[in-house]
Amino acid sequence: MITSTHTSTHTSSPTPIYEELVEEHGDILAEAREAAERSQQTASQALDWSDLRRRP
Repeated sequence: MITSTHTSTHTSSPTPIYEELVEEHGDILAEAREAAERSQQTASQALDWSDLRRRP
């Protein structure tokens, strides 16, 4: 198997294909991470029953 480290793109990024996709479509992975974090925070708040323990 022959592998080449030379690419024909003008970018010096180690992942030129990913960089091109981000330019074309936006950073979908970052958006998904942010949405997952917001969902996790919302779920944590919804499932936080610590206030019930404080009330007499």
